[in-house]
Amino acid sequence: MSETIRPYEEDDLAVINEILSTTVPWTEYEATYRVDDAAVADEDLLAVATVDGGVTGFVWVVPNGAFDRSGYIKLIGVVEHAQGQGTGTALMDCAEQYVSAESTSNDVFLLVSDFNEAVQEFYRQHGYDRICILENYVENGISEYIFRKSIHDQ
Repeated sequence: MSETIRPYEEDDLAVINEILSTTVPWTEYEATYRVDDAAVADEDLLAVATVDGGVTGFVWVVPNGAFDRSGYIKLIGVVEHAQGQGTGTALMDCAEQYVSAESTSNDVFLLVSDFNEAVQEFYRQHGYDRICILENYVENGISEYIFRKSIHDQ
């Protein structure tokens, strides 16, 4: 098994959107999330993880998307059968390297839902700290946590 991280291609959007429609946290919301070519700005990074040619995950990074100066991991997802096998870590490493090279600052922010405790722990293990709570932000009854990591020393 050989994992590769590469920029997305238009053909990858179907799998990215399948991940968004079949995995937590998106299955917990009433809204439907979709990624299309037009939504990805030129300065953004939308990358996919592949194993033996098949897409197993993705990450969407906006280099100055947090407060118009810091990196923002807009979306990240891994197919269920690949979770716990290092794909998420590889995607996070790719995102952080991109922010380090392209962002105004070396801070990375992301949101994580209050019910998504396993992913919160994943982010903590990767050096992220919960810094704020946004109550009822995406959907009533669900809080979103803002996590931050400074990557100055990397």
